[in-house]
Amino acid sequence: MLAVTYLLQNPKTGDVVAYFSLLNDTIKFEEDDKKTRNRINRKIPYVKQRIHYPAVKIGRLAVSENYAHQGIGEQILQYVKALFAFGNHSGCRFLTVDAYADAVSFYENKGGFKFFTETDINDDTRLLYFDLKPFKDALETVEKQS
Repeated sequence: MLAVTYLLQNPKTGDVVAYFSLLNDTIKFEEDDKKTRNRINRKIPYVKQRIHYPAVKIGRLAVSENYAHQGIGEQILQYVKALFAFGNHSGCRFLTVDAYADAVSFYENKGGFKFFTETDINDDTRLLYFDLKPFKDALETVEKQS
């Protein structure tokens, strides 16, 4: 009951194409990390600013080698973003991920995730976040224009 894992399966072959896990998370600021807190809080109305914010963590995301480089990982990120931007029943403003070094560029370039802090720059994983509000606002604007 710590995470929920989803499988994407090819209906014709039964092959597992990809999987991803989601779990509850929080963005919490260290007392002395005013730079990060200010960068995140700038996007939040003053009366709603906090020292922590609800988030959903992408615990694992993998695409089978047989289906790699077809945009499936990117589609999964878009699905998760839409799921929590529009069907959000628990209150969630951010998505987070502890990306392995070889996956950082995927989340940053394909998913629009940003680094949470620079203190983990030499670590095996980097904490990244994605703000769902601009994503939701952009989709709602496109929908209104249609």
